[in-house]
Amino acid sequence: MLQKVNLLLLILAISLMATSLSAQIVEDGLVSYWSFDANNLDGKTVKDGTGNYDGTINGSPKKVAGKIGDALEFDGDEANFVEIDSPEEFDFNADFTWSAWIKTDNSGPGVICAKTGGPGTDDKGPKTLWVRNSVLNLDTGWVGNVEDVGNNIDDNKWHHIAIAGTPGDSKVQFFVDGEATAEGVLNLAQFPEDEWASIHMFIGLDGRADGEFGVFTGIIDEFSVYDRVLEEAEVNQNFKSDTGLAVEPNGKLAVTWGTLKAR
Repeated sequence: MLQKVNLLLLILAISLMATSLSAQIVEDGLVSYWSFDANNLDGKTVKDGTGNYDGTINGSPKKVAGKIGDALEFDGDEANFVEIDSPEEFDFNADFTWSAWIKTDNSGPGVICAKTGGPGTDDKGPKTLWVRNSVLNLDTGWVGNVEDVGNNIDDNKWHHIAIAGTPGDSKVQFFVDGEATAEGVLNLAQFPEDEWASIHMFIGLDGRADGEFGVFTGIIDEFSVYDRVLEEAEVNQNFKSDTGLAVEPNGKLAVTWGTLKAR
């Protein structure tokens, strides 16, 4: 009888472990993760769950209920955005993936994230993930823009979105709700990212080119940056995760973009 009980307990423990693992996001190549949860907000500081690159809240985006825990709601006012620390250390002329949960009823234009020269500039090579014509777009300054045609995300429902860039192949892959959608061709690395007068990384804003990309209206949650291209199955794992990053910013994941690249 005791052996049967122990066997049942072992099976239960393995089952719980498997469930826990499947609920977590992909960590291989993860450089930054901003959950926007209350325990990761310290005044105006947005803590990076990897311990790498914190952000600063500008203006007054609202803390609201997110897809997982809390999130930030942006109202389309250019005064309200998040600026990420040490933007020059992010290299998007090399392979990358950005992903997040968003909820919006606005067809755009509105910026989700950008590495840019900042408001009032018109540099060559900034990367801007934005909503236009109700779908995801990725723009590279003075190069071009690709869009996720036919995959509307402005229905005021939660959508997990991701964009993977492969500069070596000039390839852009969009994902919505865990599935690969449109693929585009864009010379992401045509211009160096270190020749701008100033370098910024924003969530909710870009501001370059006289603000033509717009300011985001809606909710952003669980924003992550990877230094590699995620496969569709990995994006789907993140989509299915109900816990997000299951590590507190205590140094356990504190590896920078440079050290990841060196591996």
